Amino acid sequence: MKVIAAMSGGVDSAVAAARAVEAGHEVIGVHLALAANPQKYRSGARGCCTIEDSHDARRAADVIGIPFYIWDMAEEFHDGVVEDFLAEYAAGRTPNPCLRCNEKIKFAAVLDRARAMGFDGVVTGHYARTEIGPHGKTLHRAIDHSKDQSYVLSVLTREQIDGAIFPLGDTTKVDIRAEAQARGLAVAQKPDSHDICFVPSGDNAGWLRDRLGSDVGPIVDQSGTKIGEHKGAYTYTIG
Repeated sequence: MKVIAAMSGGVDSAVAAARAVEAGHEVIGVHLALAANPQKYRSGARGCCTIEDSHDARRAADVIGIPFYIWDMAEEFHDGVVEDFLAEYAAGRTPNPCLRCNEKIKFAAVLDRARAMGFDGVVTGHYARTEIGPHGKTLHRAIDHSKDQSYVLSVLTREQIDGAIFPLGDTTKVDIRAEAQARGLAVAQKPDSHDICFVPSGDNAGWLRDRLGSDVGPIVDQSGTKIGEHKGAYTYTIG
């Protein structure tokens, strides 16, 4: 098959791309530029969408021996992920921006563009598996439950799952790092990204306050008795 390998600049997507090549696919590496101003995004070991990450992705593609391109998805990311993040908090709900990014960007926007260009699917470094059953291709947990990402992929449509290839679902993270080292990939020991990439300070409450304002109000118990004050309902999560 002719496939796009989405390369974040991390170890997982690099190994996924290498495995896709070994599986006999015609692979093109693509890094998604998600920020209009990448310098404002979190950099270093804890990021996933920075200039440093794009350089890491390009170097990995060079080692693997595949063509590499950068796709500008900044507008789609802002509209589909950042604005959704703000709207959900403003409505009193706690969003998961990585889930929305997978749904709206990595699979909806990227897969649509890939198919329009004649590609058959998209390879990613997610820890998940797919199986072919009586009802078609279905999503399943990775064997490494500590790294399983099927939850953030659960919003994918059947059509998106049909176009998704997850080469890492049957391997542990420890083994992936060892494989990357053996392949000569410089990202073999690069730390995982965990935080929200578009909140560079890591201060979610402060980032939200700058955009939603400080809406101070009372905290009351079930009887209606005031027991304190809050600095914005968006700083709390139900449960």
